[in-house]
Amino acid sequence: MTPPLFLLKLPRWQKRWFYLGFGLLLGSGLAWLWIHLGRAEDALPSPAEPWLMRLHGLASFLTLLALGAIGGQHIPAGWKLSRRHRRTRQRNTGLLLSTLLSLTVLTAYVLYYFAPEGLRDPLGWAHATLGALALTVWWLHRRRKRP
Repeated sequence: MTPPLFLLKLPRWQKRWFYLGFGLLLGSGLAWLWIHLGRAEDALPSPAEPWLMRLHGLASFLTLLALGAIGGQHIPAGWKLSRRHRRTRQRNTGLLLSTLLSLTVLTAYVLYYFAPEGLRDPLGWAHATLGALALTVWWLHRRRKRP
């Protein structure tokens, strides 16, 4: 049985929760990069850097909770409807978005718990790039015209 179309529309609280979390992630991540990369090679780290990472971690929990709520209803309903109504572009961007977000979470986990010092910089850049790509794909996914 095909789910009704209203299941694709996210409730207002899910949108707000996701926007809040993702906005904090983006803001704290960009601020950390700006401060971290803006200092001289021999300068001490800014006292703001650890606080920005703490905010980034908190925002990641908020965003993961929102994504879990979205994943329980929106993704399965969209998957079924996209097959029936030939919305393959919508399905493809959703699948790409889910993959990019999963890889972003995985790189964050590795950065926090396992990354040796020599891999931290390239892995950090991979994490930032995946986050930027996820933001771009999310924008494309949400702006698709629905019949």
